[in-house]
Amino acid sequence: MRMYKYLIIAAVFTIISGCAKSPTPENPVNLTVYGDINRVFETESADIGSITDFMSIHPEIKVEVIPEYDEWVLHEQALKIMRDPKAEQPDIIEMPGSWVASFAQEGLLLPIESWFEELPEREKKDFLAPLVTGYRYEKELYGLPALLGLQYLYGCKKMLPESGLPKTIEELVSTSRYIKEKHGVQGLIFPSKGLNLYKFYYTLLQIVLDGQKTENNLEAHVTAYKAFYALVKENQPDYEKFSHVVAEGEFRSGKAGMSINGNYVWYLLSLSKDVGFPVHPEHVTVGFLPMLESTDRRKNHVWSRGFVINKRTRHPEQALTLLHHLTSERADFFRLKTKYILPARKSAAMYGKDLPGMSPAPACGLYTKKEGGSENGPATIKIDESPTGWYNTVSKILDLLHKALATDMEPEDVAEKMVQIEKGLAE
Repeated sequence: MRMYKYLIIAAVFTIISGCAKSPTPENPVNLTVYGDINRVFETESADIGSITDFMSIHPEIKVEVIPEYDEWVLHEQALKIMRDPKAEQPDIIEMPGSWVASFAQEGLLLPIESWFEELPEREKKDFLAPLVTGYRYEKELYGLPALLGLQYLYGCKKMLPESGLPKTIEELVSTSRYIKEKHGVQGLIFPSKGLNLYKFYYTLLQIVLDGQKTENNLEAHVTAYKAFYALVKENQPDYEKFSHVVAEGEFRSGKAGMSINGNYVWYLLSLSKDVGFPVHPEHVTVGFLPMLESTDRRKNHVWSRGFVINKRTRHPEQALTLLHHLTSERADFFRLKTKYILPARKSAAMYGKDLPGMSPAPACGLYTKKEGGSENGPATIKIDESPTGWYNTVSKILDLLHKALATDMEPEDVAEKMVQIEKGLAE
């Protein structure tokens, strides 16, 4: 008898849900996107590809952006909210592919593989394939990339030696010292507050791993840490002061001769004249990051940002429609045109070739060279599926870097502990 009661209740819910009205312009659904507003879009713009443009095409959907600029805070708060069924839930979260595994492991994300497979073949193949892979976990797709970031090496032309931008890590250290001695300003500036300190170390480590002849992680960490230690101690020992805003502002103020920073700084330089900074794009040369040896093959080391859907969303169909827009060619063009943010799609080579955001050589190399690279262009790196334990590993490495800098640990000791962390053996 009880079973029949449950069946009747289930039938009633089915009828109710079947009769539920689809959203209309008069009765729209409300979706929220949690993330960095520069990457999600400023809602004031009505240009093609903007959020306002999306809502004009889909008047049955209203979108609110919940801004969060601190990556660490975004990660922590998103996890906290999505774990709590009683909390007000965002529908879409902006995140890098490296986070996907930790969220998917807990069943917090909506799988989208079957939806993605139904997209037109031309659209699926337009994505830079390695970036899509980064949003997979255990063969399931949980999100899509919308943009990618590159680290550029910026240099003030009047402060550089005749040889120009340094081509190797060793030259990076020596050129930094040359600028400091000759011009009395900081040789190299880079974001190093919070998680950015880890990112700077990881950038140097990847350069070393690409250039060394053997797969020796211990040796790579020794080399990377020596350069890291010199560049931090000699340029910004008070590294917690140097947020993204401070690093790019000091460079645009002429207080540093070189900068390692993301491609977004190229956009900020374009605004320098309007907001009163003395360093403008024509005063700056932009190039690839240095290599371990000058004869090494260049590689583009990229990070991705994209979007995932909260499994608790009450409007999965509309959330997929918004996800589709946020990762579309239309939206990519908007970001590239207005903020110089590099798209995760190959078609950027066509619609972006004359836009200023694509003028630096590292940006052009992403889209104009075949996968694997060509004789003159940079190779495209392979990105594996979203890794598990990312947050725990990064936290331990960051703690180690803080301790090593504070106590002047020997590079060999730092390297041994780094390898232990990577192997999951650290206490």
